[in-house]
Amino acid sequence: MLIIKFIGTGSAKVSLKRNFTSLIFEIDYDKILIDCGDGITRALIQHKIELNSINKILISHLHSDHFSGLSTLLTQLKLCGRINPIEIFSSKENIPILKRFLYSSFIIPERMDFEIRFIGFDFEENVKLSKNLNFIARNNSHLQKYESYQKLYNLSLTSPSFLFSSSSKKIFYSSDIGVWEDLLLFAPPIDVLICEITHIKLNELKEVIKKLKPHSTLLIHIPDEKESEISNFLNQNRTDLGQIDFAKDGQEIIIE
Repeated sequence: MLIIKFIGTGSAKVSLKRNFTSLIFEIDYDKILIDCGDGITRALIQHKIELNSINKILISHLHSDHFSGLSTLLTQLKLCGRINPIEIFSSKENIPILKRFLYSSFIIPERMDFEIRFIGFDFEENVKLSKNLNFIARNNSHLQKYESYQKLYNLSLTSPSFLFSSSSKKIFYSSDIGVWEDLLLFAPPIDVLICEITHIKLNELKEVIKKLKPHSTLLIHIPDEKESEISNFLNQNRTDLGQIDFAKDGQEIIIE
């Protein structure tokens, strides 16, 4: 059984209604944090997640709303007396940048009471996150707009979407995308589509759902200023969109 808890469902714009988008996957004996933007430690406590229960972190890409809370979280784990290792997964291109970020934040391995293990993955690699949870990552176009700056600033432009597999169930986590075609990186069958709604037009979302035919769709990365428009669109297109709704901070879904 896989339990997905939404720690945050907001966009990159700070909101008093939602935390930055982040999820917990709980399966077997693992609690896996998916992305950790600014304020993640407070958000976890707010949703009654014991900090030391998290043993793995998956970082999708290096926009600040997806990773900038990592150093604070690791500092709090030290202050909470953690001794068990923690594993940090991200694309191989991101790992050196994450290490530099942590070292610059004085997360010094020799001064930590627990081991921080960095695990880099390649696109198309079948990555085992837990005994009964694997994923495949495919790069989308979200960061392509920065290509002209890549060499100048030594940027990592990896920004994957993920297809998680648990038993026979498929969970497509879009993460942030660049164009609607990124949502076709993985083909049906899709049991659960967890889809960001900031970087896609509503009529494009409708077409994607027609093609993917997910059993259910949960929308994340929700801009406050567009919530009413999106809600009206969902209500007017229920027949075409099927089982779809906003994800809510603190919401849990169970996948068996």
